[in-house]
Amino acid sequence: MRFVRRDDGSLAIGRTLPGRGAWLCAGSPGCVDLAQRRNAFTRALRAPVGQRELEDFVRSLQDVRG
Repeated sequence: MRFVRRDDGSLAIGRTLPGRGAWLCAGSPGCVDLAQRRNAFTRALRAPVGQRELEDFVRSLQDVRG
């Protein structure tokens, strides 16, 4: 899945959203955990991503997965 960082600092999921995006495996919670530990979100998006934004993003992924 593709995600982008919005102007307000939040992360959004969408293939066609404007802005610099990054890809993340959708079906693996371990993939998200590893990306967080490696600070991959900030590096991939080339912008700071706050802890609160990451937590909200992880919650939204859990909602999408069911």
